Amino acid sequence: MKGTMILSALATTVQAVENGYGLTPPMGWRSWNCYGGNINQTLMETTMDKISERKRMVNGKPTSMADLGYVAVGLDDNWQACGTGVNGSFHDSAGHPLINTKTFPSMKGMTDYGHSKGLRVGWYMNNCICSEQKFTDPTYIQKHMEESAKAIVAAGFDGVKLDGCGQFRNLTWWGQLLNETGRS
Repeated sequence: MKGTMILSALATTVQAVENGYGLTPPMGWRSWNCYGGNINQTLMETTMDKISERKRMVNGKPTSMADLGYVAVGLDDNWQACGTGVNGSFHDSAGHPLINTKTFPSMKGMTDYGHSKGLRVGWYMNNCICSEQKFTDPTYIQKHMEESAKAIVAAGFDGVKLDGCGQFRNLTWWGQLLNETGRS
């Protein structure tokens, strides 16, 4: 009986998004672990500089953290303009995420900066600081999800961390929407 249970546990099927990403665990840095909610574009870009600086010696050669494979830099919570959108959210009536442009004047500029350093830049959705829980209209929920996925691509992000704080936790739908953007 024990052997049958183990075999059946091993025989479960798994679905995956087949876009070439996530084949290995990401190695890098996320803003929350260092700054919590006290983050801004300047701190993100300074961190990108530090990760890509070749100030460490490895086998006598100047080496950066990025050279060692630590190429993921993720912007976590508190980029959004909390409370400025529909139902006190950070999404407008068309479903677009609203960015706090006082602390993040140019998301695309920030991701371009990271890419110029050879880094992959990640974003954060389904946020905790201004968690979104009040949406019931299926049409708006669809706009919200679709526009969030489009915003990830438009701003040049290479990936997204999805937290469990808001109501938008359907990872299958997120994967589908991100794949539909055509971004590889």
